[in-house]
This record gives sequence, C-alpha cells and structure tokens, in this order.
Amino acid sequence: MKHRVTNDQVIKAWTEATDYVVSKFTDEGDFYRQHVLNKALFDLLGTVKGKKILDSGCGEGYLSRMLSKKGAIVTGLEPAHGLIQHAIETEKKENLGIEYIEKDLSEWEGKKSTFDIVVSNMVFMDIPDWKPAMRNCINTLKPKGVFVFSISHPCFDIPGKWESEKPHVKVTNYFNEYTIQNYIGPSFHRMLSSYVNFLSENGCYITQMLEPSVPEKAIEKKNLRDRNIPNFLLIKAVKM
Repeated sequence: MKHRVTNDQVIKAWTEATDYVVSKFTDEGDFYRQHVLNKALFDLLGTVKGKKILDSGCGEGYLSRMLSKKGAIVTGLEPAHGLIQHAIETEKKENLGIEYIEKDLSEWEGKKSTFDIVVSNMVFMDIPDWKPAMRNCINTLKPKGVFVFSISHPCFDIPGKWESEKPHVKVTNYFNEYTIQNYIGPSFHRMLSSYVNFLSENGCYITQMLEPSVPEKAIEKKNLRDRNIPNFLLIKAVKM
C-alpha cells in the first residue's frame, strides 16, 4: 500500500516539534522510555561495552548518550534537523565521542558489515518507507550482529488518535494498513507479520520478543489501558 504521506512530511513534522520533544525528555527519555522501553531495550542488548552501535532514528540523542556512557562506540542517525542539531550541540558539551549523521534512514546506505549492534527505538511505525529503512539497518550489521528495535504494538493499534485514558481498545481493520494521527505527525499501522517476515526475508532470525508493561507504581490514573494492554513490542534479531 502506498501512503499519501511522504517521508519528508513526517520528517518536517518532527523537526517542527523539536522544542516540544526536548522539553519532554530527560537524560533517560520521556515517561514511557524511562519506565518501560529503556529496561526492555537494555535487557535485549545485553553488554554494550566496546560494541560499535548504530542508533537509527536517534532523535535528540538520549539513547545514544546512554549507550555511550555504558562504553559503546555510538553513531546516531536522525533525519529531523532540529532534533539532530540538539544532539550535536549536546555532544559538543558532553564530548562522549558520539558521531551524528543527519540523513533519512530510508535513503542512507551506510558501509556494509560495520556495526555489532543496530538499535532503533520507536521509529519504524513512523516511517512511510519503512522497508528500505529496515533493510539499510540490516545491511550495516556485521554477520551475527544484533538488531533490536521497538515499535508501537501493532496488534492494538486503533484508527484515529490514540487515547490513553481508555481502559481498552477496539481493534478493527487489522489486516489493512492505515494512518494513525499521533501528537507529532502520523504513524502507520501494519500487521505484526509484516515486520517479522521482512526480517526473515532479509537474512535475520528472531531470538526474542518482549511486550513490556508499565510498572504499577508508575501507572497514572489517566493511563488505564496500561494495566491491560502492552503498548509496545520489542524484537531482537540476529543477522545470519
């Protein structure tokens, strides 16, 4: 299915939201990154010290900095100009040795067999041209390299705008691709099998999947669905 929304339109939306994103992020990201995604990501990544890691779709750079502080050799890739500039300016102050590249992941063709690990945190469901983006990630991995990514859980997407205060979701139209209006730009619903099969078709096998929940102590009254539904899916794959 061809989306009317283009990569450039999505990138523009995220650039325009730079100030909003930066205001919501601490050194460990926003609410869901702090309380759900970070632990799950690092559980899948394991030891990162000394590893060459591509943080694809790095945004304002919080995860790149966390990885670097754990001893990884990090390259951050991000197309939204405002976000990558924030990451670059922060690097000038902190001098962690992170290399940042401003480029659309769907168009960027990095050097093959370069990275031990590629991580992509909440990116692919926001990219219209997700297949070349994911393929470019896989191509830059070394043989037996690890690919870890997180996405909004595709089994619980709902058309329209995501409303956190609802304690449940009504899933319809799962088998078709459609656009979801987010607080920043659109996301795109795809079947879970679309991601899994694409990994297999491009020389990767899945070793682990996580569907993390929000810790009870962190659930707010407005986040009722967090008690019942996993909002995120994380996949760990290895390149053959």
